[in-house]
Amino acid sequence: MNDHAPHDFSPRATVPNAEVAGEIAGRGLLAVGMALVTAIAFGVYWFTGVVLAERRAAAHFGADTSFFAVLADMAVHHRAARFHPLTTTLGLAWMKIFSPITPWLAPATILKALFAAVGALGVWAAMSIFARLLPRGYVLLAGILYGASLGVWYFSGIPESKIVTATLSVLYIAVYVHLRERWSLTGAIVLGVVLALGCLNEIVSAFLLAIPVVDALLRHRLDWRRSRWLGAHVPVVFVAWFVLEVFVNGWLVPESTYPEGQSHFNMLLYYIAKNDYGLASIHGFITNWFFFNIVAPTPHALKWAEAGGYFEPTMAAYLASPLALAALFIIGLIAAASLLPRTASLGPGGQLLLPLAAYALVRAVFFFIFNPTEPLLFSPAVTIAHWLILLVPFAASSFPAKRGLLAVLSVLLLVTNAGFMLGLEGWSGLASRAARP
Repeated sequence: MNDHAPHDFSPRATVPNAEVAGEIAGRGLLAVGMALVTAIAFGVYWFTGVVLAERRAAAHFGADTSFFAVLADMAVHHRAARFHPLTTTLGLAWMKIFSPITPWLAPATILKALFAAVGALGVWAAMSIFARLLPRGYVLLAGILYGASLGVWYFSGIPESKIVTATLSVLYIAVYVHLRERWSLTGAIVLGVVLALGCLNEIVSAFLLAIPVVDALLRHRLDWRRSRWLGAHVPVVFVAWFVLEVFVNGWLVPESTYPEGQSHFNMLLYYIAKNDYGLASIHGFITNWFFFNIVAPTPHALKWAEAGGYFEPTMAAYLASPLALAALFIIGLIAAASLLPRTASLGPGGQLLLPLAAYALVRAVFFFIFNPTEPLLFSPAVTIAHWLILLVPFAASSFPAKRGLLAVLSVLLLVTNAGFMLGLEGWSGLASRAARP
């Protein structure tokens, strides 16, 4: 188009315009879909929190629910504030903001909404990552798979710091995915702020640094001039640790009277001294970390019920649930399909597979050393990495009907994990609840 022909309606001109219009419409529909999935996730997580509280099932897998439940009464548990000050601060601020509605909603129910909202934010952030690394048709399905994963779903329904850690991990990866495509000082600052918040909620969020560091090594080798921003990014962890150990612990929060809880280092030594690192521990850890975190093997978690409840730490547990076994089979099929010839390039997602695997691995190794008996408690923060490692090569593979298979897996995950949330009564229990006056 030029000054002499301001209205060119030739086919050659209209086709690009139609393509642009189609692209804009596609992005708009995706944005609406992402908003809808996020809103549904919030509602489901909040409802789940109410159901779990009714069933007295909000302390599975070693969750410190009682530490954070006191926030509903504007009280502070010193251990929670000492090691997870961000979650504590969020809870107090949330309850302060929504205190005017306490005549209509119980404070505990209002507090549950906070963790449901944090979990739903993580679902939205996960979809923003999928939108960058996967074809558009996979984004909503992948978002449902992430949001329906057992660890993410369960910890979004109870007062616990672990969903805050998981969501900050997803936000960090989302910001980094955008930053590596178009670097900006503002983006680097935002990434540093997210890392600082993550470390203030759980200091081992420092392992997120594995992603940009490994990515920089792969892309630039030892030419650190192209990754100089990491020089300012890495010290954020040490600043956060200093704030936790010097400013928070002993100043804002009284020092613990138990040696094990007096510092992060003391806690690490305490757990290492009492841990078992035998083959049974390795098997149980892998089973929880990689599989139970995604798919509940049974509708019950009866092992050590007096301590909240755990699944039997064996893959054989899946034999008792045909739906869970089917979901596990499809996940295995997705992993196998990734080895097939590809019909498309892996793109930026392929470049991030090794950095994501490095992050997931270093976190797994640390928590096996730290606390091999409660891996499901700490695994939601790597759920996004595990799904990306599965889905990026799968979406590019030559496997037929890929989206149909993911849709089936989504349904299986939703039904299986919802059965666990509903407890021993299962779906019939939901019907009876709905029938109550």
